[in-house]
Amino acid sequence: MKSAKHSRFAPIGIEPYIRQHLRRNPDEKADALRARLQQSVSAALRGEPIWAIGSAVAGHACFTCITGEAHPSGDYEIDEVLAAADR
Repeated sequence: MKSAKHSRFAPIGIEPYIRQHLRRNPDEKADALRARLQQSVSAALRGEPIWAIGSAVAGHACFTCITGEAHPSGDYEIDEVLAAADR
């Protein structure tokens, strides 16, 4: 059962997210993005209250701090972060 806190995020794996991100941001380097994602996922898995995808792109912060929106509405989050939060 998904928690209400995370149920509005759309889960996505790291590699599918990287492919999608690179299609929209062709100047981005895959290895650099992957490294930032792995760091932010690790931080989120340690319990830091951050949005892993947003933190890899815009800096270490929560969803609301990065977007100014109160709730994600279909925004992506890394699937393993969501799974850990639901445990």
